[in-house]
Amino acid sequence: METAEFVAFYRSAIGELFQYFHRATAGDRRVSEDLVQETFIAIVTSYRQGHPDALTMPWLMGVARHKLLDHFRRVTREQRKLTLAYRSGDGDTDEFDGIGAAAALELLAGLSPTHRIVLLLRYVDDLAVSEVARMIGSSISATESLLVRARHALEQRLQEVRHA
Repeated sequence: METAEFVAFYRSAIGELFQYFHRATAGDRRVSEDLVQETFIAIVTSYRQGHPDALTMPWLMGVARHKLLDHFRRVTREQRKLTLAYRSGDGDTDEFDGIGAAAALELLAGLSPTHRIVLLLRYVDDLAVSEVARMIGSSISATESLLVRARHALEQRLQEVRHA
C-alpha cells in the first residue's frame, strides 16, 4: 500500500466518518473514535487483500455502516445479558423490564468499579463465577457474595433513578 495514498485518503475522510458515527451514537465520542478506528483497520485490510476500491468514500461508508450495525448488535446483546443478570438476582422478573441499553449503561456507570466489573464479567462476558473469581483475585465464595452485593447495588441505583 502506498503510504502517501492512504494518508491522503485518511485525512480527507476522517472528519466526515467521525461525524457520521458521532451522530449515529448520540454524541458518544469514545464509541465514535473506536468505530472510526475499526473502520480504518478494515479498510487497510481490504486494500491489502487487493480491493482497489477500498480507498474510496462509497467503500468506506459501506464498511462504516457495517461497523455501526455490529456496534448496535453488541450493545443489544449486552443489554439482553444485563437483563438476565437483573432477573437472576432475587426472582423479581419485572424489576428491570423496559430499560434500554443506554439506561443500563448509565446504571452501571453509577456503581463502584468493583461492582461494575464483576457484573460485566459474569453477565455480559458470560464467565463462570470461578473465572470471575480468578480474574479479580478472589475466592469463589467471596465473588458470589460480591455479585449479590453488586446486583443489590444495581437494583438500588435503578430505584433511585426511577424515583428521581
